[in-house]
Amino acid sequence: MAGAALLAAGACCEIEDGTTDIDSWPMPKKTYDPQVYTIKHPAMLHSADDIAYTKAHLGQAPWSDAYQKLLTSGFCDVTYKASPVAILARLDAGNWGDGGGRWDDAGIRDLYYPGIHNNYTNFFRDCAAAYQLALKWQLSDDAAAAATACKILEDWAAVNKGILVGRGPRFKDEVVDPNEYLIMFQIHQAANAAELLRNYNGWGESDKFKAVCTWLSDSFAPFCSKFLASNIYDHSWMNWDLASMTALLSIGILTENQDMINEAILHFKQGEGPGCIMGKGVIAVYDDPSGTGEKLAQGNESGRDQGHNVLCAAMVGTFCQMAYNIGEDLFAFEDARAIAFAQYIAKYNIVKPEIGTDYNKNNLSAASFRYAESTIPFTEYTYSGNLMTVISGAGRGEIRPCWDLWNGYCKSHGVKATYIKEMADMFRPDGGGGHYGGSSGGFDQLGFSTLMYHRE
Repeated sequence: MAGAALLAAGACCEIEDGTTDIDSWPMPKKTYDPQVYTIKHPAMLHSADDIAYTKAHLGQAPWSDAYQKLLTSGFCDVTYKASPVAILARLDAGNWGDGGGRWDDAGIRDLYYPGIHNNYTNFFRDCAAAYQLALKWQLSDDAAAAATACKILEDWAAVNKGILVGRGPRFKDEVVDPNEYLIMFQIHQAANAAELLRNYNGWGESDKFKAVCTWLSDSFAPFCSKFLASNIYDHSWMNWDLASMTALLSIGILTENQDMINEAILHFKQGEGPGCIMGKGVIAVYDDPSGTGEKLAQGNESGRDQGHNVLCAAMVGTFCQMAYNIGEDLFAFEDARAIAFAQYIAKYNIVKPEIGTDYNKNNLSAASFRYAESTIPFTEYTYSGNLMTVISGAGRGEIRPCWDLWNGYCKSHGVKATYIKEMADMFRPDGGGGHYGGSSGGFDQLGFSTLMYHRE
């Protein structure tokens, strides 16, 4: 039945025995032309209308409660000081933490110092602070918050030279480890902070703003493009593509670079990597077996684990929202395929109401979830040499702050999305950096979707 459902949805290749090998899929057959986008600043995640709507509702729930979450996150502090580093690294401690021979092989022994392998933690905290302070300024006219946010970005632009790359013959001008590409999760966050601040006290016309734009464009965008071009062969997971795609789209909007914007959006529509919603990003599209009349779309990481699968929901939502605010409705693209993708993830991960919202997902059982696994269709697939025979229960119940972004769009556009709504209702109001742990999982998405996207 699963194979038949996929064929009915117009898959790229025939399935034998209910299993598909994504690695062998050709490019989607449809092609799309580049567009010229009209950018009305502020754009990206929040338009002027979005900001005005939230400001008008700050005195009532749930916006009032969501705003308090912003103010008490620990990162929305006007005394916050940035901790920029010259070279950013996100490396495995076992291979890189002790300054061993890999540093010599890469020709970068002189750059080593204890802790450099994971200094990207400075970056994700500072990006969260810059965004939250910029948002506070937009919502409350707190000039001190804006000044601090600008200073965070200026400090990074002045000190940082990008990510760690090799200098020896083996790694010449290349990242020394693929994990470096995951630093790109933070790039759209820095860019969104800068976008919110551009009309603060003329900052958007200043040399310091231009330096921030140059830093993001020169230090990170080329690596994003390189990764997206190479990932058609390396088969890294969907969230890796999304990190670079959101980075490119956000830098493109910030700097009004139409080529960069189109590169990101066209990769979403027709790219050969797993960030393509019409290609390797979606395994199959189904009619919901529960009889809602809605669609469910099984994603690239559904058989891997739910931590990464839910991260993909957050990042696809972010990507679609940024595109939406420059006039490209990717939520509705190809029969709302992105919404079906988020619906699938929401349905599998939502817990029963009696579980509440404060739980350890590692202590949940199958009985903890609102929908039985049997109601979530699954097609076996092979990706990156891994055969996925069942939907992964690892990390099931993952909480990431994104669901009111999806629900806000669906509600305002009259789209029925049962499982997105249930997830948003369950966890409203959500928070952001500072509310979901101190590791990268708590900071790879900006959050505060209730504050900025909930609609009456």
